[in-house]
Order: sequence, then C-alpha cells, then structure tokens
Amino acid sequence: MLLVAGLTLVTSGHVFADLLKGASKQRIGNYDVEMTTEPKSPTVGGSSPTNILIRISGVNGDHPADVPIMMRLVKDGVVLQTTNPIIVPSGHHIHEFAFAQAGRYVLYVDLNDYIYSREVLTFTFFINVSGPFDYLYIAVPSAAVVAVGIVSAVVFIKGKKKKNKGVQKAGRTELK
Repeated sequence: MLLVAGLTLVTSGHVFADLLKGASKQRIGNYDVEMTTEPKSPTVGGSSPTNILIRISGVNGDHPADVPIMMRLVKDGVVLQTTNPIIVPSGHHIHEFAFAQAGRYVLYVDLNDYIYSREVLTFTFFINVSGPFDYLYIAVPSAAVVAVGIVSAVVFIKGKKKKNKGVQKAGRTELK
C-alpha cells in the first residue's frame, strides 16, 4: 500500500507545496500567494530578524517552477526595502527583515506572470509589528478588570454574610 502511494507521487509529475500555517492568502489570476511571518507576531528589536515566508502555488494546488518575484516593504507610504528579482524555484521563499519601528507595514509581492497573462501581478499583505511595550495596552486593562471583579465579589460575599447573620440574630430573638 505504501509502495503504491509512493509510486503515485513519483509518477504523477505534480508536486504540491505544503500550506503555510495561519497565512494570509490572495488569489490573482492563476496564482495563490500566501504570506506569514516567524515569529507570528513580529516585534521591534527582537533577538533575530523576522522571517517573512512566501508560498506560491497555482490555483489547482501545484507550484509553478521558477516564478520570478520582487518584494517591496512599505511603512507609512515610504518604501523601506525593495528586493532584486528573486526566482522562486519550489514554491517557497523566505526573506529576513529586522523591523526598526512598531506599526503597520505593507508587503507587496510583484509576481511576473510570464506563463499566462504576461503581466506583473501585485499581491498585497499587511504585517503588524508591535513595540516592546505594546503588551501593556492589553495587560493593564485586563488586570484592572480582574481586580474590579475580585473586589466586587468580596464586597458582595461580605454583604451576603452580614445579611445572613442579621436574619439569624432576628430569628433567635423571636424564639426567646
């Protein structure tokens, strides 16, 4: 059974590039292009550059051979980096970039579609980069909500205990 599956893969002539986990995906013409980053949430000043992973496939799932692309990374309308033409031989390309500022970046992948349309197809992806203290915008309000919840619960429980003691005392005085 395993031999048959292996022979089928070898003789089919089509190799399917694996999907990128959690990637943004766009389809233009006969191409699907996916983009994701490692780490998933890039930050400023990390210990190593962020890997931008690109996957190119045909709409039927196979990957065309030797696809030429160029990449442009833009922030606030300013082009920060443009690559030289890159030939993507096996459907995957990894590009390293060290983000200097927090914010929203735009990655343009210009694919030279020499096979079908003979045009340049531009795929657009957004990359959100957080700063070193951005977690405070989530952590501090979350801690405040938890603290208010705890204080409210304690006040409610103490009030209920006082009410129950008052009912018990009133019940004892009536019995005497």
